[in-house]
Amino acid sequence: MRILWFCNTSSLYKSQERGYNGGGWISSLETLVSKQPGITLGISFFDNDENFRVARGNTTYYPISIYSRSSAKIKHNIFYSRFDEVETKTFLSIVEDFKPDLIHIFGSEQSFGLIAPFVTVPVVIHIQGILGPYLNAMFAPGTNKFDYLRHMRIAEAIKKFRELRFFSHNAIREERILANCKYFMGRTHWDKAIVQLHNPRAEYFYCSEILRQEFYQAKAWVQNYSPDDVRIVSTLSKTDYKGFDLILKAAALLKKFTNTDFTWAVYGIKDYSFWEKKLGMEASKLNIKLMGVASSDTLIKALQSADIFVHPSYIDNSPNSVCEAQYLGVPVIATNVGGVSSLVDHGRTGMLVPANDPYSLAQTILRLHHDPAYATAISAEGRITAMHRHDVNSILEQNLTIYKCILEKTYHAPLL
Repeated sequence: MRILWFCNTSSLYKSQERGYNGGGWISSLETLVSKQPGITLGISFFDNDENFRVARGNTTYYPISIYSRSSAKIKHNIFYSRFDEVETKTFLSIVEDFKPDLIHIFGSEQSFGLIAPFVTVPVVIHIQGILGPYLNAMFAPGTNKFDYLRHMRIAEAIKKFRELRFFSHNAIREERILANCKYFMGRTHWDKAIVQLHNPRAEYFYCSEILRQEFYQAKAWVQNYSPDDVRIVSTLSKTDYKGFDLILKAAALLKKFTNTDFTWAVYGIKDYSFWEKKLGMEASKLNIKLMGVASSDTLIKALQSADIFVHPSYIDNSPNSVCEAQYLGVPVIATNVGGVSSLVDHGRTGMLVPANDPYSLAQTILRLHHDPAYATAISAEGRITAMHRHDVNSILEQNLTIYKCILEKTYHAPLL
């Protein structure tokens, strides 16, 4: 069985060159799939490496280097809508060279899925984020894109406007991709609903995701309760819909209305002056520490010493940060958006709060702090659920079964 992946990450191809890799779970999956008898794996991804084909063991890598030169990058940044056809032709040349039995595309955000109407072999798209809903939730209530001009330097604002235009283009393109592919893999009730909205005739298969390897090897969270302080951890990227404003607002309420001594460590960003200026709040004065991008080991240590993990996003499908915190057993509070309720069973495996509701978030933090027995119960249930959901052998079997069943065209799976 020859399987060709198209990914947003180079997976194991350059795994030794970077200490942090947002697509680490794909690397973990590659490790397992590439060892399976009867499977020959090809993996393609955007990269500056100008080799067309690199074979290593049972895996063949296809770096896509059409933007490796500065001039090509500049043209793409200006005329990106014209490059979908160029990219599609490049993907098809890789398909022609590898000759797969099945194509597995990770994510609908990039242009990879455009190849579906042009190939004779089946294509399955593994849903990750979904840009249309993300674009809809891009701005928190009371904000819009013109706030960039008010609270950013001109150069920064121009960059944000360009990113927003590119995001909008990708969201429109994604609608075509979702409508023209027959097979999809997902893991939440929400992503299944979005797929069915765009493509009622699509076949949907449940498949969970492997976590980064370091989390499987880490020791479970053990409560170290102190009535005098609360240690909160969040992990998010510097994207407006990820909810950093909600962290600022909730921390401000905790400072204003309580005497609770807390620290809130935010990993993934080292500054977010836009929101500080927009809200007139300084993170450092609200006990918020911006820790920047961290390695898996650093993040694990932070989670193991935390009391609560908070995920404040305005939209998400199945954020790996929530899954990783649950897997360690950290009590989780998350906004009830997108597919998060498929991960967090409110009151049992974690706590859900409404998006853009800092009052509920602040009070829920206090509830877990003042009731350590309840926090421990949520910790235990969340960890049991996450360990089952992210069992490596089960996920490997899910992927292989889906591959075989698509090829045989006989597979019908329940959602969960």
